[in-house]
Amino acid sequence: MVIREYSKVELVFSSSESEAVKIALVNLRRDLIRTLDCSVTAGGIIRILVGTVGNLPELDKKADISKLQAEDGTYRKEAFLIQEKDGELLIAGTDRRGTIYGIYDFCEWLGVSPWYFFADVPVRRRSEAVIESGYCKVDYPSVEYRGIFINDEEELEHWVWRYMGETTIGVKTYEKIFELLLRLKGNYIWPAMHVNCFNENTENAKLADRMGIIVGTSHCDMLLRSNQNEWKPRLQKKGYNDTLYDYSIEGENRERIHEYWTESVENNKDYDVCYTVGMRGIHDSGFVTKNIDENAELNAQQKKKKKIELLGQVISDQRQILMDVLGEKRGRQALQTFIPYKEVLDLYDSGLDLPEDITLIWVDDNFGYMRRYPNQKERTRSGGNGLYYHASYWAHPGMSYLFFNSIPLAQTGNELKKCWESGIRKMWVLNVGALKPLEMDI
Repeated sequence: MVIREYSKVELVFSSSESEAVKIALVNLRRDLIRTLDCSVTAGGIIRILVGTVGNLPELDKKADISKLQAEDGTYRKEAFLIQEKDGELLIAGTDRRGTIYGIYDFCEWLGVSPWYFFADVPVRRRSEAVIESGYCKVDYPSVEYRGIFINDEEELEHWVWRYMGETTIGVKTYEKIFELLLRLKGNYIWPAMHVNCFNENTENAKLADRMGIIVGTSHCDMLLRSNQNEWKPRLQKKGYNDTLYDYSIEGENRERIHEYWTESVENNKDYDVCYTVGMRGIHDSGFVTKNIDENAELNAQQKKKKKIELLGQVISDQRQILMDVLGEKRGRQALQTFIPYKEVLDLYDSGLDLPEDITLIWVDDNFGYMRRYPNQKERTRSGGNGLYYHASYWAHPGMSYLFFNSIPLAQTGNELKKCWESGIRKMWVLNVGALKPLEMDI
């Protein structure tokens, strides 16, 4: 099969495809024009059939979609197939993201880098694209959730002011970030949390849902709340002037924290999201437990035990919120992560009883070395194990690496290899700082 310069190409797809797939199809049309100056029109000489399994009968009949099945006969999650057959190009996915990945894999082969926008990689202009007769490629992810954390992002916001026509990181910028993630075959993001909060503009979540990106939050922001930018403004709005983000203070104070978390779950209940459970202080400070720390009747060991019990209560109450808002079935099935970072790791290692369906996210030491790996018992957890790794870190002067990553990529590769071999395969998240300086690391 040969797609020549100025060829007439017909994209065949079903109107029942999700909006996420249709957005990728618009980009496929554009990439065909950019690389080959094709005329993409109905009745074209070259036919490209694109679809999610079950949506386009003609594609299902022609493509070898059985190759997308696992050993038990079920379709693999986010799998895609690209196949040349009888002079036609077939792109099939097992779900919306699988179809999107198939589209963008073909776009990259044509000559459009995922980094055409953020790193200004030139589009490869060509006179023809030759696809070998009988060509067939099948691919699917080996890590279920793959994404980035935009953090310490003031530099990105300054870039946004200059180039994106936005006063802060918003819909226009996220549209490009989400496209980048999908072209890189990612599916997950912890959005910016310094310069604004993702929830501040409801269009952000709607966009993520339309494009097929799963939204979560980091180790310090629970149940999709961005505490640094949401906690105090909400207290002022509600008139809760005497409320502290401290779960050790029972009664009305704890009830208001419940209300804060519940509101977030209600606002995001219709989206494909991930809920971080547990608790740390506002903006990445330690777990605040005033009524335990100031209790003179308790010694250090007793205080630690009380903190472990309190953290367990926090998680139990958060899970109950999920079931109350989402319903028991959806609440139990909701993707939940627990991130034992800094002081929380010590509480976890000292006996925190964590429900096994929660995904454990293991963290490096901020300088490229994993703190520890899951033991044999943790590897068998139904929630699985994940990874949070830094390519950017803000700390004391002399310890920070923000604009340039000082961790050698070879070391990162070695650490990730050990993570994979240790059974960390559910979720991988990379802290990419302001994104723009770290294209190579991403």
